[in-house]
Parts: sequence; structure tokens; C-alpha cells
Amino acid sequence: MNMMIKENFLKIRFGLPAVSGFVAIAIMMSVLSSCKDQDVMFKQYVVEGGIPYLGTVSGAKIRIGINRLELSFSVADPATTKVGVYWNDYGDSVIIAVNPGELVKKIIDLPEGQYSLFIKSYDARGNSSNPYELVTQTVGEKYIASLAHRGISKKTTSFNSDLYIDWEAPGSGTRFTDVIYTSTDGSEKRIRVENGSNETKIDDYKQGTAFKRTTYYSPDNLWLDTLSTMRTESDLTVDKKIGRVIAYSTQTSGDEASKFYDGDINTVWQTNGNYPEYATVDLGREVPVISFVIVPSKKYTGGQADPRAPTKVRFEVSSDNNTWTTVGEYDYDNGLYYDNERSFKLDQPVNVRYVRFTGVECTDAPIYNAGIGGPNTVKMLLAELNVNFQLGN
Repeated sequence: MNMMIKENFLKIRFGLPAVSGFVAIAIMMSVLSSCKDQDVMFKQYVVEGGIPYLGTVSGAKIRIGINRLELSFSVADPATTKVGVYWNDYGDSVIIAVNPGELVKKIIDLPEGQYSLFIKSYDARGNSSNPYELVTQTVGEKYIASLAHRGISKKTTSFNSDLYIDWEAPGSGTRFTDVIYTSTDGSEKRIRVENGSNETKIDDYKQGTAFKRTTYYSPDNLWLDTLSTMRTESDLTVDKKIGRVIAYSTQTSGDEASKFYDGDINTVWQTNGNYPEYATVDLGREVPVISFVIVPSKKYTGGQADPRAPTKVRFEVSSDNNTWTTVGEYDYDNGLYYDNERSFKLDQPVNVRYVRFTGVECTDAPIYNAGIGGPNTVKMLLAELNVNFQLGN
């Protein structure tokens, strides 16, 4: 009777037959014994307490320079005694001794190129952190050769101690531009032109003096090294507010000859006769003229250069509007795809007040569409004439 009670008790407590319960206990004891034996076997290969890994550096940053860079970071793990920086697939490196909590700045000389830097922390026993990767670059001769001054689309004066500059959009890497000029009191002045500024107006410019512009660059805007290019501006365009067209050969209503010298490249002078066609301009004062610029018309050609333009042009100059001297006769490309302005520079500056432009002939004109261009082109369309004069020291 007692045996039956014990067997039933075991079934209720363990949910198993009594014999099965004892077997399970035996198996568990065997497994524990086996694990203990394995612990003894592998203990020689295990580091007590596990392998310690250091924390990586924090706040790692790069400043790009000329054939060098500056790496900065903070030492985060107090056990760190040195930091290794690796590149070229760990083929090159520099080791930096550090102190806990230190802000480290390190200049690394590297030829111009792209780099992946791997940064690892080490403690006194040689234990290391996981690598921290930074992808960066350095600049050099190739980058410097690619830099261009911030362009000027217009630079004029009306000879009233004024200088006006209309800027083109800044190029890649451009941070700002300085204009250095001589003021009316003879001192040198410098003004900063930010990238967002499209024009510069100066009202104390010493008339006739050359001025300079220096454009500054930084590939990352962090200025490890100063990169700049300087250019001296040795000519200016006569402001058209003080001059006007005073004579012309022919014109068309709506496209009058006066629009050839009005400062607006969207207007056009269109003749209605045959070549040669001319327009005489009073500059408003005598200046040392050094070059002429012709801007082609795009008014009727959807942004392309209008082919109704001369293939040969002539420039004459005068001080009194009576005696004229020819200073140059040049070929002119009236191609559809040559839509930039054409510049014609004299060998020497000549002091004059009056300029006569002549479209001498049009021997051939490309066809834009029916009625514009072709072998029978006799009308002439041009947008603008600019007259530049030479500046002194």
C-alpha cells in the first residue's frame, strides 16, 4: 500500500513515471560532469574575464589642405595610450601618443588624392578598438590648376568716382572675393564680395587706376590652407549712360540703331538696307580706347546667334567727329552656334571720343529658318557695342 502511494506521488509531482524521472536525473548529472571536463580542456585557450575592447575615438574630423590634412578627435576611452591612423589598406600609418580626454590635432602629409583613413585606439597592453573609418581627400597642383577667378560679366564707370562690377556665379570651391582698389584720397582699400552678392558698387574709386580682385577657395570651407588667385583688371568699359549713337546708316522701326549702344543685350539694331552699314557713337568723353566688343543678337533666334550679321567689321576712331582713323578691320564669325561676344583688341591704346563701327560685308550667312540667314542676307542684326579703355597703375 505504501509503495503504491509513493509511485502515485512521483507521477503527480514530476508528471513522469518514477523510473523515467530517475533516468532524467542521471542524464543531467552526466552532462554536468562532461561540461566540467570540457571547461578544464579549453581553459588554457581562454583569457580570464574575456578580451577587452577599447572605445573608439569620438568627434573625428578632417580639414583638407594642400598635400596635407588635419585630423582632430577626442580620446574617449581613459585606457587609451596611443592612436593609430592607417591608409593605403593599412600599408601606411602614423602612431599618435595620447592622454585620456585629450583633444588631439594632427597634421598628416599626404599627396593630392582620395583616401580612406582607419583610426584605432590602443591601450598599454596592445588591446585595440574597432577601426573608425573616415573618407577624405587632399588637394594639390591639379586642384589649384582647376581654379578660376569669379567671373565678371560687366565692369563700368561713368567717370564720377564710380566703379560698378556685375559678377558671374561663383565656381565650385569659391568662398568669397576681395576687390582691392585705389580710393579718391590715394589710399588702397579692400572690400569683401560674398558669393551671394551679384554686384559691387564703389563710389570713391580713383578714376583711371587699375584694380585687383582676389578669389579665395577652400575645398571644405574649413580653411586649413589658404588658396587664392589674383588678377589685375587693366581695362574698363565706358558707361553708356554718358554716351549715345549720334549717326547711323539705316535702321528698322522697333530695332533702332540707338539700341546698339543702350546697355541691353536683349534689344537689337536691325538695318533695312544693304552693306556696308555703320553707326557712330559719342562716348561722352575722351578715353584711351584699347578694345571693342560686339554682342550678337538672339532676339529672333531662340537663344542662338542671329546669322544676319557681318562677316567683316571695321572700327574707326576720332577726337572731333571730323577726322577719322581706321584702327582695325577684322573677320567676324556669324555662325549660329558662336553665340558669345566677340572681342577685338588694339595693339596700343588710342585717345578718342568718337567710335564708328561698320559692318563691311556679309559674304555668307548660315540658315536659321526661312527668312533668317542664307546667301541673300542683306539686313544686319547686332545686339550691342562695348568700348573698353585702358587703366593706368
